[in-house]
Amino acid sequence: MQSKFKLHSAMPRRAALLTIGALALGTRDARAASGPMVYRYWDWGRTPRRDQYQGEALELALRKTTAVYGPYSVVRVRENLSTSRLRREIHSGKRLNVHAGPWRDLNADDPLERSLMVGTPVLGGLLGYRQLIVRSQDLPKFQAITSAAQLKQLVAGQGRGWVDVEVLRHNGYPVVDSGNITTLLDMLDSRRFDYLPISVVEADFLLKEHEQLAANLALVPGLMLYYPLPTVYYVSANEPRLAERLQAGLAMAKRDGSLDALTARHFKQEIQQVKASAGRCFILSHPFLPKIYAAEPPRLLSTAGQSKKG
Repeated sequence: MQSKFKLHSAMPRRAALLTIGALALGTRDARAASGPMVYRYWDWGRTPRRDQYQGEALELALRKTTAVYGPYSVVRVRENLSTSRLRREIHSGKRLNVHAGPWRDLNADDPLERSLMVGTPVLGGLLGYRQLIVRSQDLPKFQAITSAAQLKQLVAGQGRGWVDVEVLRHNGYPVVDSGNITTLLDMLDSRRFDYLPISVVEADFLLKEHEQLAANLALVPGLMLYYPLPTVYYVSANEPRLAERLQAGLAMAKRDGSLDALTARHFKQEIQQVKASAGRCFILSHPFLPKIYAAEPPRLLSTAGQSKKG
């Protein structure tokens, strides 16, 4: 996949690209005088293994570009922020200037929430493989599901503002999206919806974090949803040289295999879980993605040949 980053702002695309190019040339010449390039990375704290991986992928990319861009510093800032608040913080770049998250259409954002998207995905597509958390008493019902049509008779829960909501609805899955990551399990336990599709890299930790609900909830073994959902970095619109450097480093790490090796090392267990669920994995379309991402096949399922369109 070709690497790139995009500027989403009110200025025309051609003018934006020319501006970025001019800034990049100037900052390369001045890097020795300006000191280390400082990346203030938002660490959510709710998904520590994913955050640790994303922080390491960031540093991997920056190490690979030291010869061209000079020294760097990564400051991890852990704070619980709403989706809108986070996007505004990244846009301004004052306290935070980089975070990783699922691809979204930045042109649909409020102008004060727009940022630079670094186009090389990380996480190996794992964010799009969704395990289902259900009430323990409903496990037999979910274990009996053999078709997407059966699952569509039930209601999924998702967080407010998550890009997954429109993907699920587009594919015919009813969704309740009035919660957030701290309330979704309580809502499931209270029967506000029937199941919670959550990334394979987050599901186990989410249950462990809510020990008081562990006896009432469970993961459905061998049943999974998949839709292409690239994880990318977003950088402050006021820091184009940070985005340029990160893009260059990620492209290098992807080409030499070190980025994929990092993913495999961090998520060996999750990759095995996905492959084991290939027989009952319903594949959904993501019509809002650019074609370069939407065309990516579910590589972890490709060898099984049993997954079904959802």
